[in-house]
Order: sequence, then C-alpha cells, then structure tokens
Amino acid sequence: MTEPDFDVFKNRWTITATLELETPLRIGGGQNAAAYSISAAPVLQTYNAKTQLYELYIPGSSLKGVLRSAVERLIRTFNEKECCISVGESRPCGRDGCLPCGIFGSMKAGAKIRVRDSHLSSESKGFPGSTKEMPHCATLYDRNFNPQTKTRFVGNRKIETAKTILRMEEIVNSGLRFDVMVDVDNAGEKEIGLILLALLEFNNKRINLGGGASRGNGFADVSDIIVRKKSINERFEVTEQMFDINELILTGKKYLKNIDSGIEAKGCDFDIYYKARSPSDVPEGHIVALMKMTALTDFIMPGVEEETVTSGGLPVIPGSTIKGFFRHSMIDEGIDAVKIKEIFGFTDRDSRRARLLVSDAYCDSITDPKKIPAGTVLKMWMVFDNMTSDEIKLIEEFRKGRLVITGKTSAKWDAVRKTTINNAVSIEYEAINMFRTSSYLEGV
Repeated sequence: MTEPDFDVFKNRWTITATLELETPLRIGGGQNAAAYSISAAPVLQTYNAKTQLYELYIPGSSLKGVLRSAVERLIRTFNEKECCISVGESRPCGRDGCLPCGIFGSMKAGAKIRVRDSHLSSESKGFPGSTKEMPHCATLYDRNFNPQTKTRFVGNRKIETAKTILRMEEIVNSGLRFDVMVDVDNAGEKEIGLILLALLEFNNKRINLGGGASRGNGFADVSDIIVRKKSINERFEVTEQMFDINELILTGKKYLKNIDSGIEAKGCDFDIYYKARSPSDVPEGHIVALMKMTALTDFIMPGVEEETVTSGGLPVIPGSTIKGFFRHSMIDEGIDAVKIKEIFGFTDRDSRRARLLVSDAYCDSITDPKKIPAGTVLKMWMVFDNMTSDEIKLIEEFRKGRLVITGKTSAKWDAVRKTTINNAVSIEYEAINMFRTSSYLEGV
C-alpha cells in the first residue's frame, strides 16, 4: 500500500449526488432510539439541535463501508493480487500496492476519503409517514441452525413445513431522497473513477444499503452526480474545476483493464464476482434480474394497522414475503437443508447472508391504497449473488406458473373450489444483467 501523504495539501475532490430509495431502508437505531421511537426494532435517527427534531439520515460509515466493499470486489474480480480484504484476521488490510486501503484507510494509515452523513433532501423533508412498522415473518431454527418444522396435511398428504414467527420492525419508506457528499484528499482521477464506479453499482442493483437486503431492503438509485476538484498552486491560490463524470468512470475502468489478470477469481465469496469470465449463455455467477410480477387476482396482505402492506404510500408485495415463499416451498418439497442454507443464508457461528436477494414488488400507478388490483403489473428485482447454475435452476422450479405467495388466511382459501380467492401472482423475467468482465469493460 502506498501510504497517503497528508503533510501537504494538493487537492480535494468533492462528489455530490442524490440517493433515492427504491425499496425500504433499515439501519437499526439501537438502545438510544428510545428517545424518538417506541418501536421494538427502531431505525437510526439523529437529533437536529436547530430544529429540535429527530431526523432520518444515512450514516457516513454505512455508505463508506458499502463503497469500500464495492471497490474491493471490482478490483479483486479482475486481479485478486491487487487488493487485500479489509476484514478477517487471516487476511489483514494495509498490504503494499492495495489501492482501496489507500483510499479508505487501513491499520497502517488514515483514509483519503471522508463520507459525510447523508441527510434528507429538501423535497423529502417533512414527508408524512417517513417511517413505519413492517411485519417480518422469521423462520425458526434449532440448535444446529436447521429450520424447525411442523407437520401439516395437504389433502391426504402429510408434509413438514417451516415454523415461523411474525415480528415487527421499523423501516424507512421507499421514495425518500438523501443528499450524498464525499470528500477525497490528495487523490488522482483513477481513484475518483473507482469511487464513481462503486456509486453506480447502486443503479446496477449490485449493492444495497443497511440491513435486510436479502428480503428487499436497501435497493437505491443514485443520480445528479457532480464532481469538483479544488487545487492549490505554489502561490497558494485555490482553483476549482468541474469534471466530466463519464471521463472519470472511463479512467477507473482503464485501471481495471490494465490490472486484468485474465484469470477467473477463486471461490464464490462475496469479495469477488463469481464466474465473471464464463460465457454469457451460462446462467451462473452474479445475476441481476428485473422481474415482471403480474397480480392474477387482487392482492391483499394485512400490515400494521393497514388493510394491505404499503411502502411510500403505495401497496407493495414485500420482498420478505416473496423470498419466504421460495424458501418454504423448498422446505415443503424436502430439498436438502444444506442447499437451502446456502441459498437463503444462515446464522450459525460462521453466519453468512443469503445469495438470493429479492426486492419488494411495486407499481407507481396504483391508486387504491387498500389492495393491488388483479391485472396490475409490478416491478421487482431478484439478485442471484454468486450462485451456481444448479442453484438458479432450483429457484426456477418454484418460479413458474400460478403462485400463491402468502398463507391461506391472507389468500382467502375457498374450500369448495379448492383454490384461493386472492394473492395469486405470476413472475416473469423482464431483463437480465450478468456480471461479466468482458461486457463490463466493453468500449474501454
């Protein structure tokens, strides 16, 4: 690692942008949240001494961590030797030649970057119902972290299904916008380009903010990016220059092309993009799928003091519900528990998040806040994060056809007709984006 020189001021880059939540955000508030929330699982807020009110915000530490992980993952995918991993005792950070350690800091030296707390944009301040309680159906596990099951009957067939418990947690509603500001001292265009590439991973749906990403939280879009650079000359005169972000992004990609080893990164941990050099006709690795969900019947799923679950004032189908449908379908079908844990994550001593991320399904044109009418076409994302083709095919087996993705009570089971009245949907692919090194560097 080339240690940053902070003895002399050379330049300061400032990146500003707007981050808009596509799905709810959850960053837990901890014990101090009792001052402003009665929720059992509140979100983080900060006290504004000027207005004497608590306000929503995104901590700079949260955004910085996401950006660092994104930069490290990109670099390691192209050449694992060019970047260390900033977590884990066996792989310490601060190695010579590690560009992310120079940008984001290490145990050896401070960071060039300062990510400010992101506060609500002016148009989002005073937005009614910025936070709300969201029901979350959690699966219960035994001491060995295998899903607990209970016996039930489907017709004359006896099956084992997952035990669940319903709990409430507070979330920040989708649609809110936050002002992002990042300062970087004594940096070059290459480093700024990599930071911009990391920011744009939000738009590619390859990174998320906060907790609960696998059940739909933290999907966002970044827009209105502006980059300025202040420099000082030998006469101590300060000049300011605006930069074309596309040129900086190209510089970042040129760096990745120059370090490209041409070798497939090992393993399938989340510090690299798995199978990034495989042919594009092979469905494996990191895949972001934009999905079209069609409501085949009215969809009504009661929320907390509302007739159906909403986000940002509009009815939605929570990602946790959709993800839970896939998980419980596999458990009901008797799929191997190890495969289920690999796809949906686990919480034992070596806990790991899910490889399947499912966003909320929503439609901006819905006018009825009490239901999603039959025939409504909704938008959602499914992210297959470093999954094998066999794991993806397993998900596919449960995606096709008419799906009732809630329990019988919400779906209103008709015992005479042997079908449900509500909550039937279909899920189809709209667009697929597989991370491949060749397409990522196309045109560079």
